[in-house]
Amino acid sequence: SSDLMNEKESSEVSATEPTKVEKTEQKKKITESEVIDQAVESLKVGLLSNYQNMSVAPLVGVTAETGPEYLTMTEALEGELLEVTEIDHGGSVPNLRVRNLCDKNVLLLDGEELMGAKQNRVLNTTVLVAGQTEVVVPVSCTEQGRWSYKSEKFMDSKIMMAKAARSSKSSSVSHSLKIQPNSYCSDQGKVWEEIADYHCDLGSHSSTGAMKAAYDQREDDLRACREAFPLVEGQRGVVIFVNGEFSGCEILSRADAYKLVHQKIIESYSLEAFREKKESSGKPSAKKAKALLGQISSWKTERFKSVGLGEDLRLQNCESHGNALLVDESIVHAAAFGHDS
Repeated sequence: SSDLMNEKESSEVSATEPTKVEKTEQKKKITESEVIDQAVESLKVGLLSNYQNMSVAPLVGVTAETGPEYLTMTEALEGELLEVTEIDHGGSVPNLRVRNLCDKNVLLLDGEELMGAKQNRVLNTTVLVAGQTEVVVPVSCTEQGRWSYKSEKFMDSKIMMAKAARSSKSSSVSHSLKIQPNSYCSDQGKVWEEIADYHCDLGSHSSTGAMKAAYDQREDDLRACREAFPLVEGQRGVVIFVNGEFSGCEILSRADAYKLVHQKIIESYSLEAFREKKESSGKPSAKKAKALLGQISSWKTERFKSVGLGEDLRLQNCESHGNALLVDESIVHAAAFGHDS
């Protein structure tokens, strides 16, 4: 009789379990706002730090990490597990060839800079490159005055595009996608203009108009910012205020990956803070950072097929906007930019 009971129980369980079709339907029902909410709810806002006209709130993971595993671009290039080259010997300004030589996924972040080959470039959007695959990625040139080989392969320049230029680039890529769904093109002329503005505002100079020169020539100031905003245990993201106003936020799905890009992110926003110090209307707080994060899931969202794995989300809210990479119903990376002053 106990066997009969067990049979009855198992048949009842299987009757209530969703079928494959139902599971697919349930999966489809997960909206963009829900996955963004899940990403935000997996984090807590840590203690806010202030230095000069910049304030930084770390975002610390409070739930288990979800979604795919991956290496960062920095790790993969250092380990010679990733090869980035011009698409052919002649090269093409808006495209680069990426070969993932290992079995693991590799994450290339929107705004990360690659240096070498015929001219330095930055990534136009975040791309997760599957193991043992090759992909052509969309990029923008960050060195207007050079079109000759320095090296066959690209290296990690260790910097991320300065915030206002990156925000402007992200906005132009979103516009390009609306016109042509697979086109991750930026407004290249605007990118060069923005880099020239940084050199002008920061008193830096480069004979080839290289963005990296602005970082190299302000290294002492950048070091002070790095020391003022160190990485905290379990950190997976950051919310940044400049002159008291929301400047931007960045979230990664894995603390080990965030650890390797923290410095790039801090420097990208620091360069913004150096440009113009204004009187702030009110002091930012961890509470304000939390409120801002909570609002992102209500922003207007559009989905596009990513260049690599997953889908590219483009976010818009009045003067604020951003982009995120969604893979296996998890946000792998998200960046949101506040209004540029």
